[in-house]
Amino acid sequence: MITWTFKAPLAAISLIALTACEGGQGVSFFAGALGSEPKPLSRADMAGGAVTLVAPSGFCIDSASLKQRFALMARCDRLGAPAAAAAAPLGVMTVSLSKVAPGTTLPDPNVTGAALGLTEVSAPTGDENTQIFRANGPAPTDELDGRHWRATALVNGQFMGVALYGPRGDAEVQEEGRSIIEAMLNRTRSVN
Repeated sequence: MITWTFKAPLAAISLIALTACEGGQGVSFFAGALGSEPKPLSRADMAGGAVTLVAPSGFCIDSASLKQRFALMARCDRLGAPAAAAAAPLGVMTVSLSKVAPGTTLPDPNVTGAALGLTEVSAPTGDENTQIFRANGPAPTDELDGRHWRATALVNGQFMGVALYGPRGDAEVQEEGRSIIEAMLNRTRSVN
């Protein structure tokens, strides 16, 4: 019994890592097929409509990256919507989703960090529906800092994995990262 309880969170984390490979949502495919530029979005339906993802203030969802179970967000002006950028810090946020069985519990941040090969897991906060923490690990590009914020959350029967990276050496996302992720989760939950 203990073995199965331990494996479920690891299986959910593994699914999060693989969701970026899943097929895309129709929005970006049709935008390219019609010859129009993908537009930044403030919200997007994901996971077959199970979750409506809502970007935090100043961030937009990159419609070109949007898949049923993966989304990339950045400051709106970096995605072509300068009026919506407000005072958001420069940063890149990824969100991935995977379906979970009812009663699934979130793994501890240290378990998540170990499963994802992260080090220096620190500043954990949360409850049974959300875990937010800092960690160190490989950044998606050389321009982004490996010290970043992570979150796992349960939203409408979906396991959500979140990563928020700031520019290398820029402390702004390091200071505001937790509140940016909390804002995204609060906005997303308010419409689901």
